[in-house]
Amino acid sequence: TVFAEDEAGPYQRVLPVEAARPVLEVVSCDRDGLEGRLAEAAGHAFDLSAEIPVRARLFELGAEEHVLMLVVHHIAGDGWSMGPLARDLSVAYAARAAG
Repeated sequence: TVFAEDEAGPYQRVLPVEAARPVLEVVSCDRDGLEGRLAEAAGHAFDLSAEIPVRARLFELGAEEHVLMLVVHHIAGDGWSMGPLARDLSVAYAARAAG
């Protein structure tokens, strides 16, 4: 869902499934530059009328070391919903790592 506004006011526009998936950006980065890259990603200003309110970025520190950052606009997630989201991501990661 994106959140647009016209002369009648704000409204939700539900996107087709293929347009509603977050794109996973993969960025090569070293440890020294990671903090700055994370801060930059966290400061993303969503254009809620054109993009879904979730962004994912995978920072590749080496062949076997990565940091995943998921940024969710508060219109799509709140403090309570972050717990279930983190749990689901952890379960999915563990399943993927186990093959």
